[in-house]
Amino acid sequence: MMLHEIGVLGLGVMGKSLARNFASRGIRVSVFNMPLPGEENTTKQFVEEYGTDSFYGARDLKDFVESLKKQRLILLMIKSGDPVDEMIEALLPFLEPGDSIIDAGNSFYKDTQRRSAYLSSKDIHFVGMGVSGGEEGALIGPSIMPAGTDLSKERLLPLLEKIAAVVYHEPCVHWIGTDGAGHFVKMVHNGIEYGDMQLLSEAYGICRFAAGMENAAIADLFEENLTNFHESYLLSITIDILRKKEKDDYVLDNILDVAGHKGTGMWTSREALEMGVAVPTITAAMNQRIISSYKHIRNQFSEKMFRLNNVIQPEILQKVLAPALLAARLAAHAEGFHLMQVASDRYQWNLNLEEIAKIWRGGCIIKSSMLPIIAKAYYDASESEEVERLEHLFLDETYQMLVNNNIVALSGLLSSIKMGSDLATPCLSAAHDYVRSLGSKKLPINMIQAQRDYFGAHTYRTIDKPEIAVHTNWK
Repeated sequence: MMLHEIGVLGLGVMGKSLARNFASRGIRVSVFNMPLPGEENTTKQFVEEYGTDSFYGARDLKDFVESLKKQRLILLMIKSGDPVDEMIEALLPFLEPGDSIIDAGNSFYKDTQRRSAYLSSKDIHFVGMGVSGGEEGALIGPSIMPAGTDLSKERLLPLLEKIAAVVYHEPCVHWIGTDGAGHFVKMVHNGIEYGDMQLLSEAYGICRFAAGMENAAIADLFEENLTNFHESYLLSITIDILRKKEKDDYVLDNILDVAGHKGTGMWTSREALEMGVAVPTITAAMNQRIISSYKHIRNQFSEKMFRLNNVIQPEILQKVLAPALLAARLAAHAEGFHLMQVASDRYQWNLNLEEIAKIWRGGCIIKSSMLPIIAKAYYDASESEEVERLEHLFLDETYQMLVNNNIVALSGLLSSIKMGSDLATPCLSAAHDYVRSLGSKKLPINMIQAQRDYFGAHTYRTIDKPEIAVHTNWK
């Protein structure tokens, strides 16, 4: 039997698409899907549908492993969590030193660190690999974020470069680092994604419920005014969604306002708190999804809620919505990149933030015309003799200019919303306050320090002698 270059284990939507992508680039692929009682043979069905010339459908795990070239590459496309650990244990009896297991699901990065250490003790390489782009991206070219050992990089990266999206002749894949770095970067990608989605949702809500615009008019406004730096995958699908009709009714108007989540947004907020990094825009997006799930409470409370019935004129939105939304999106992206910088220092990953921004330019859910600006900011810092490194995107001159030029529009929009409607805008508000807070030389946090010293004798530091801890007898 001809040995195959990579094996895809798990033939769900993403597994099927990635397997087909590999095969379309001339890469020989073995596939296998663990059968469940009473289910059709998914492996056999897949091979029959897509061709025995392109794929080898394994009979069982042993056959699957033995069908692969030595220093095997086994790509797991299964549910994250316990199923990954269970599959690792099921595979181990058939593996040999030098083989690699690649987890391409949305696994928690600390689980990836644990699995890497465990498999290293058995001379098996483990790769934690973020993949973004959904079903379509996986099939025609995703953005890929792998991390692992040097040997697994030698074997795997050339294959990934063949299947990744391409922007300006550069594949959207970069070897992120070691152990959990790839899954951490994918986690932050998803956190930014949560923020971007919520910001667009709030922009839609302002137009629909505060300005009384119809869906088609909102789509036109988005298409006309949210271009340039706003050009993005999420914006393009939002416009499509706004225009979609079935039987003369907008599909969007019949969708229940309760949003789900799969953990990555929550992980981003939690890990940021643990590392002492503020990501308020991302956290506000996560909170709003959680609040949406309490539909029964919202229904009851809304009956008693004081209502503001003033309407914002669409003409105002024509002027301020695009710059306001840009300021907020700049904040959300800056939060995510700051978190990656701090995590890189903590775990000694040496993350290349320029390359990360570049691989997000294509193939992934958050791809937008904002990413080249971010990539250039980190490139300019790396080339500068005056700056050791760019600690935060707000310290880049071009990024600063964009934030300063658009934050006033966000302030004005929020003022109009708060005065004129009862619409909640948590993400826009959080982004605004993040910019204003980081742009403040003097915050009223001195009061908190005084309060802490008053009730707990926690001490405080003074402006003239910050190196000395001081306590005052406040009574």
